[in-house]
Amino acid sequence: MGRAKIPENQKLAKALQALHQINGSEQGVIRGKQLKQADREILRETGFLQEFLKGWYFLSSPTTESGDSTSFFVNYYEFLSLYLTDRFDKNYCLSAEHSLLLQAQSNVVPQQINVIVHNNVNQKIDLYENYSLFVYSTKNFIPQYLKDSINGVQCYSAAAALVSLAPKYYETHGNDIQIVMNKIDNPVLIAQLIEHNTQGVSRLVGAYRQVGRNDFADAILKQLTNLAYSISEIENPFDKKIIVHLNSKKNALYSRVNLLWDNFRDDIIALKPDVPALSLSEPDYLASIESIKISDAYHSLSIERYKVTPELIQKIADGSWNPLSEEDKKHRDAMAAKGYLEAFNLVKQCVNQAYLGQKKASELFIEGHQRWFYHLFMPSVEAGLLSRHDLIGYRRQLVFLSGSRHIPPHFDHILDGLDALKECLINETDMFVSAVMGHLLVGYIHPFMDGNGRTARFTMNVMLAEGHYPWTIIPVDMRDKYMLTLEKASVDKDIKPFAQFISERVKSSYEN
Repeated sequence: MGRAKIPENQKLAKALQALHQINGSEQGVIRGKQLKQADREILRETGFLQEFLKGWYFLSSPTTESGDSTSFFVNYYEFLSLYLTDRFDKNYCLSAEHSLLLQAQSNVVPQQINVIVHNNVNQKIDLYENYSLFVYSTKNFIPQYLKDSINGVQCYSAAAALVSLAPKYYETHGNDIQIVMNKIDNPVLIAQLIEHNTQGVSRLVGAYRQVGRNDFADAILKQLTNLAYSISEIENPFDKKIIVHLNSKKNALYSRVNLLWDNFRDDIIALKPDVPALSLSEPDYLASIESIKISDAYHSLSIERYKVTPELIQKIADGSWNPLSEEDKKHRDAMAAKGYLEAFNLVKQCVNQAYLGQKKASELFIEGHQRWFYHLFMPSVEAGLLSRHDLIGYRRQLVFLSGSRHIPPHFDHILDGLDALKECLINETDMFVSAVMGHLLVGYIHPFMDGNGRTARFTMNVMLAEGHYPWTIIPVDMRDKYMLTLEKASVDKDIKPFAQFISERVKSSYEN
């Protein structure tokens, strides 16, 4: 009698169990040889694994569309750590230039990363589309004491990366260099590299002077002159705008948020909508906000791919939706709609206070953004779809953005990023700048596991209210353009398309 055939669903369940035992819930990369061939094949066929390099796989989802690059970007540095360690153990190091980007917590994966190794290797490794690694050997391999490990990847230490950079990088990567300079609080770390790269130390002394850190530059020189080292300072290595807000007590994300604000501000002001300030009475202003509530909820939720209709939202707003009905209780989209309307009512109070000048919009954001988030998801908690504990504080996991090259910062850095955002909002005098940058940076920092886009649009409208602009809706039929302009700002560092998009939407709000 033949052996009974195992149903396909049981084979898949067995393969998923094997995958979970190897990778757990956090890792997203697996070496093919870690799985049995039968398990690997069924996971590939059903879309749970995606091969991107022979023998190496990303965890994926069966619902992922063909060509979706999300798994690649979100798991890239995990792959880099595992792959390079598998081939070279710790006998490798990213180049100084790519170590700099890792030290600066750049949010974008470079198209090619250069890797230095001990071995006699000279190889380009194609990964995904136009992304690759280039591995090469050098006689003067960096000693271990000048290396760091970031995200499990071997790279130059912050000081060693800075002094090893070619002069041209002060022109092309000036912002990243300044962020990494700000991480170093001990001048000895730079001075002790004098024999590693004298020109590099000389250039860095000039760089510290150019950013206004004369005391730090002098401290480096003092360490050297006391030992009879003589160097000629290289003046003004940067030829671009200097970061004006730095804080060595904070993480690199703090500096990067300030950098983005300073670099984008003038372009946003140039695209500010030429419209009259609203002069409605308080009752009329509140009535205007209430009149667009259903429309705002529909568009904001639809942008996030919830399948909601104006009818469902109206049903919930009218109170005719039955939360005790099992069908409605478990309806994810209904939960989202109910939460959105509850959060909208809170934000409506905030925009009214901002419009009337009773409180600064920055203060309302600082006090309110977590409460808006709670209300977005409390119906899901009450329905048993989420734990109340899930809503405490900020996210405690890595997240990814489907279809985006932007990699949100590590959860350990969220507070520093939010501190910078709060300070920028407090110090900003132009509310259109605050609206555009507040929206962009809530999404960039991504403080919550979900609801960041809705929170970003709430933030934008609170800022607009203080500037006496109308509540502005991003329509779902403009989603692709909206997402593209956000991508240009966060990845390509070009704010103009997004600022222009918001400016046009504000103008259109006067017509509705």
